[in-house]
Amino acid sequence: MRSLDELLKESSTLHGHSCAGQILGVRMAILGCREVGIDEPKVCKKLIVCVEMDRCATDAIQAVTGCSLGKRTLKFLDYGKMAATFINSDTREAVRILARDDARALAPAYCPDAANPREAQKRAYGSMPDAVLFSIRQVKPVIAEENMPGFRGQRVDCDSCGEGINFRREIHIAGETLCIPCADSRRSLPKTKPPVLLIVGYKKVGKTRLLESLITELCSRGHRVGCIKHHHSEAPVLVDVPGTDTWRFRKAGAKSVALVTPTHVASFHDTPEPTSLDEVLENLTSVDIVLGEGFHTEMHPKIEVVSDQEPNRLCRKDQNLIALIKQAEGDEVIATFAPDSIRPLADFIEVKILAKPRPACQPQRGRESESHQTAMARKSI
Repeated sequence: MRSLDELLKESSTLHGHSCAGQILGVRMAILGCREVGIDEPKVCKKLIVCVEMDRCATDAIQAVTGCSLGKRTLKFLDYGKMAATFINSDTREAVRILARDDARALAPAYCPDAANPREAQKRAYGSMPDAVLFSIRQVKPVIAEENMPGFRGQRVDCDSCGEGINFRREIHIAGETLCIPCADSRRSLPKTKPPVLLIVGYKKVGKTRLLESLITELCSRGHRVGCIKHHHSEAPVLVDVPGTDTWRFRKAGAKSVALVTPTHVASFHDTPEPTSLDEVLENLTSVDIVLGEGFHTEMHPKIEVVSDQEPNRLCRKDQNLIALIKQAEGDEVIATFAPDSIRPLADFIEVKILAKPRPACQPQRGRESESHQTAMARKSI
């Protein structure tokens, strides 16, 4: 290894000026190479350096070692720390060298006659012992195959921008292959809650049967449907199979357990207090509509299922009530559908909830005429 003065002169020429950071970087490179058994780094192809800052010292390290981004032997880790790891890829020896924070404060003691603090720092960094200037730690290098010099990987295209991606830098999100900028953009998009439609009514009036048919119909039209069931009992509900691993984990005391398979994800959570519908909706952002059974006190659009055996109405005065499901005809002022009129009901939901435009041949109607239209549809079934 050449002398400190010689290496500093070469480094300053590359960097454009001489500064304390240059001295720090040159000394760091000399020490790092020595620690991993490399004497002449510029003629050695087995040195890899990972720098943790984009400051003057990085240029100095590059000048001394000959490592560079183009050769894939210089790795930039944007940690904001005055540190670098030197790796001998042949022997797998590695050392991380960190500039000590207290070294700057010690500079005046080493150069009391310096003209100013900056000059004192430059002169002190050139004479301080390694143990005073640096913290030195042996580490185990972990460099992925695709990050090694000479790696040849398959080039893939980003499904969003169409640009080519090298060195396995692609990211897979929801079945798409994305480059890092497109993936970051996708992640930064605000999560929007899907529209919610609540199917409400008293017990045993046919809410679940209606929901089953409605889910099937909406899915057949290409809509992604989420569903939430409201359970009134405060008693613990058994939603996991006794004896399975996840059941055993919860029984052992875990408050949250997740089961992940290649095609499904199931999670189980204990909550200290009742969970609101809006909190549940935070996790349902990949669907087009959420159908809920129950939640009749929530401020979302509702369709009430009415039974001939139950004359009372659960949401008669609710301003969010948009339709009724009932068998008997009556003078209703809102849209009314027979329990088996699933297709007309799905048409209604597409317009009212999913904001799907009406067919061009169908005129816009108010609530009263819409109710009449639905009644006519019922008679034709």
